[in-house]
Amino acid sequence: MKSLERFDRLLAYEAQANERCFDSIAGVAIDRRHEAPFAKALGIAAHVQLAREIWLGRLLGQPVPPPPNWFPPLGLDAIRAKARANDGAWKAYLATLTDDALNAHCRYTSSEGVAYRSLVDDILTHVFNHSTYHRGQIAPLVTHLGGERAGTDFIALTRERV
Repeated sequence: MKSLERFDRLLAYEAQANERCFDSIAGVAIDRRHEAPFAKALGIAAHVQLAREIWLGRLLGQPVPPPPNWFPPLGLDAIRAKARANDGAWKAYLATLTDDALNAHCRYTSSEGVAYRSLVDDILTHVFNHSTYHRGQIAPLVTHLGGERAGTDFIALTRERV
């Protein structure tokens, strides 16, 4: 499998895993949604989408000012809408790449104002790992609230029964 095919698979996985995660948050009982862990789960889910937007902007060479809040207070519908928009934007971006482009450097400025350069391949790997990490943070919050954590393991979403 070529590298770009791997990232296409990871993007498809990301979309499915995010939807499952959002569904698990939505499954929290109404009477528990006023609790701090619910707001934290929403904040983390919103953060993932914000980070995806920022990294894509950096890859596209756009100026990306630091956000005023890395964990914006968004409702679940707004987070879902951002995720779907991000999925489309990332799909379009990946469609423009070649395998050779993955070895190119991307220059960008961090949210702290420090200039860096990273391989495109490394940035893509980071973005998908970052999302997975944060979905893992959301799972115990949902469980604490009496909800059912989402099954979002990569292998569980990609394997085939034989």
